[in-house]
Amino acid sequence: MWLAQTGMPLARLAAAMLCQQPRIMRQFEKDQRGFTLVEIMIVVAIIGVLSVIAAPNYSIWNSRTQLREAMGSLQHDLYLARMAAVSRNIPVTATITLSNRVLTTTVTNTATGAALGIAQSHETSQVVTLNVGPSPGWTAAVSTTVSFNSMGMRTGGPGVAVNQELALVNDKGLQYAMKITPRGIVNWCKDAVCR
Repeated sequence: MWLAQTGMPLARLAAAMLCQQPRIMRQFEKDQRGFTLVEIMIVVAIIGVLSVIAAPNYSIWNSRTQLREAMGSLQHDLYLARMAAVSRNIPVTATITLSNRVLTTTVTNTATGAALGIAQSHETSQVVTLNVGPSPGWTAAVSTTVSFNSMGMRTGGPGVAVNQELALVNDKGLQYAMKITPRGIVNWCKDAVCR
């Protein structure tokens, strides 16, 4: 029916289509062009240079992030210990241990020595040192204790009127400090010493 409408003989229509085929093929080949090996190698080289520049920055960022997370977890664990002392009306002791890059907080009843079941462990693959204060002369330690009385006030430590200080150090040497006030308030800061 189409042939009848165009009024073109079949032989002439076939010849016209054959004449257009090279132009269509050239357009198809032009659209199907890919990347050359040189272009691909340039892109790979640029990606390589950027990763060499970014890798150390990522390592520092990751180490700092893990240190921040460890300090937040430790603050939370001490908060739970203080709340256990107040809610159960007993004195408690929180023992903080950093061993094989695992930070563990164990809470016990100070009077009886019974564990309260509030033990928390946090894997800290890039936190390497636990320091105890006073801050002018930090001392590396495997573990330390923080005690709270039944009213949530800190007992023990360096003295009744002095803040108890501890710090965590990551594998890049960055130190974040924590202080526990005589009132039992736990604060940490992104500095070597909390003011």
